[in-house]
Parts: sequence; structure tokens; C-alpha cells
Amino acid sequence: MRTKTTNYLAKNIAWKRTADPCHPFAAEFEDEQCVIRLNDFPDEHLYTLIVNGKEVISFDDWPSKWSRPVKEESIDQTAPNESLDARRKQQLPSKVIG
Repeated sequence: MRTKTTNYLAKNIAWKRTADPCHPFAAEFEDEQCVIRLNDFPDEHLYTLIVNGKEVISFDDWPSKWSRPVKEESIDQTAPNESLDARRKQQLPSKVIG
């Protein structure tokens, strides 16, 4: 009996973000459920590809054929052109007790 082997790193896979920080990306590829796990880098490879619940391969560089979604901005992010001093002033209390 032959086992199907797929070089997932060479395939075009469109990933979606998940709400799980340990498994931030998921995709369906050829009717298989694929998940990316973040590892304890640099002691381990940065990513592990999990397909249908089984670890398939660990790697460090995101494959060029994979599309990774753009990181969404969080609601509490400050404007990119706002200076650090301006942000610190906003965080200071209006009166100092003492």
C-alpha cells in the first residue's frame, strides 16, 4: 500500500488568520485541513505545518507560493506618524497628587 505524499511547501496555498495565537493560520487544501503552529523559535523551527491533525513538516521560511493574509490593525494602535512623546503625554494623568 502506497501512502500519498505531498510537498505542501511547493503548493499554492491561501492561508487565513485564526483567533488562536499558537495556530495563527489555517487553510483547506485538496480537502485536507491545514494549520500552521508557531514554535519556540530559535530553539525549534519557527513553524510547523499540521495536516488533518498530524505534524507534517517544520520550517523557518514562509514558502513563496503560500499567500499569508495581511495582519489586521488592532483597534488600540496609534497613528503611525504620531511621535512617542505625544503618546506619552496622552498617557500622563492631568494632575499629579503629591
